[in-house]
Amino acid sequence: MFRYLLPLLCIAGLAAAQTRLSPHNLYSSTSNQADLATMQRLLSCGIAVAAEDSNFYEGLAPDFYVVISERLPSPAAAAAQLEKARACGVAGQTRMVRRRIAAD
Repeated sequence: MFRYLLPLLCIAGLAAAQTRLSPHNLYSSTSNQADLATMQRLLSCGIAVAAEDSNFYEGLAPDFYVVISERLPSPAAAAAQLEKARACGVAGQTRMVRRRIAAD
């Protein structure tokens, strides 16, 4: 019985880690199409971002296209990334959001 407990706890821990609120940087949001110019500017500055549907995130307004960073390990890491983005001419904000498995 105990040999099955450890793998189950590991799986539960991974699932919980994916569903916790964590800092992401939100660089733009548009209602009709992804802001590819902002995305390209950030990528050229070495900042990893994606253009995604805001419906994939709890804590963001629905039905927008967003340019959003990966999940960052801490608010301090998010702040450092924002400073780097500002140096590249892109404004943004840190948001505590949770990634959904699928959009509603």
